[in-house]
Amino acid sequence: MSALVMDPVSQLPLRTINFADLSDLARHDRMISLITRIPDLNRKLQDARLEQEKTMLSRQIVTTDASIDKLVYELYRLTEEEIKFVEGNGK
Repeated sequence: MSALVMDPVSQLPLRTINFADLSDLARHDRMISLITRIPDLNRKLQDARLEQEKTMLSRQIVTTDASIDKLVYELYRLTEEEIKFVEGNGK
């Protein structure tokens, strides 16, 4: 007996970047910049010795992550209600 199993990932909508659209290109470049910054910040955090430095780097990581989230929400044109749901703050 074989059941058709749907891969949940294949059901996700993928947004294609239009590199001819300057706003899409700018959003893409900003996203890449932020995403590539995260590993560097995490390495610096692991090497940090002072609590003040650890705190500063942790805040930078949180801020960078929030900026990535915001860009994704803009990319998919999520409403405030949808954002709350995604972040676990919705009903």
